[in-house]
Amino acid sequence: MSTLTLTQHAPTPQRLDLSGLIPERLAGLGAAQIARLPIHVGNRTVPLGELFAIDGSPGTSLVVVPAAGNLDGLGSGMRDGELRVEGDAGRRAAAGLAGGSVVITGDVGDEAGSGMSGGRLTIAGNAGARLGGPTTGATQGMSGGTILVRGSAGARAGERLRRGTIVIAGDCGNDAGVNMIAGTLAIIGTAGRMTGSGMRRGTILLSRPPASLPVTFADNGVQDLTFMAVLLREIATMTDIGPWGTPRPARRLLGDIADGGMGEILLPN
Repeated sequence: MSTLTLTQHAPTPQRLDLSGLIPERLAGLGAAQIARLPIHVGNRTVPLGELFAIDGSPGTSLVVVPAAGNLDGLGSGMRDGELRVEGDAGRRAAAGLAGGSVVITGDVGDEAGSGMSGGRLTIAGNAGARLGGPTTGATQGMSGGTILVRGSAGARAGERLRRGTIVIAGDCGNDAGVNMIAGTLAIIGTAGRMTGSGMRRGTILLSRPPASLPVTFADNGVQDLTFMAVLLREIATMTDIGPWGTPRPARRLLGDIADGGMGEILLPN
């Protein structure tokens, strides 16, 4: 498998937009062509070769080694292949991801995985706000695929989630799952205030009570839900950290009733 490696020479004070640098678009280009690709740096463009050392051959695999965490749009719009970011990424990492795999070994900024429809995003560090949420101007968030955050995530994770699965191994900020339409959001650490606010459908799986829930959730009591075994097996394939380890009865809260919602929040009993 051919691998192309782009190593940033030095940090820049301006943010860099790398949204066009994905394996499928670089495949078939020579080193000289890749070096001439225009990169947006603030309000100007600079040839890629002035900012990055270029090694290897383009193919299905791309490795980016940042010098700082201000490289925006890494992996956005990818449909196939593998992207590995060895360090921190900026905003909108894997935004609009439709297929393939994006692995980030450090932290990411806001809007990681926004508008995803497929593929897999793995973040070894922490994520900013609006993880898997809607892109600017969109009415729906993530509609497919899988996101795993091994650290913590900021506010509004899973906003308007429609399909797919988000697993956060650490803590999560306020308004997790706000206005969820469907899909699954699992938080293994502690969730913040107003978890599930405006939720219509879908499942939020928590390992402990959040900082607060909307009062417009109805307690359906403790139930032995058969699908829990399937859900926990799915999460186990993503991470070795599980919210309960083995299936057991869960307290089921339904809502958000204020929005006519039929979503559920599951808490360990």
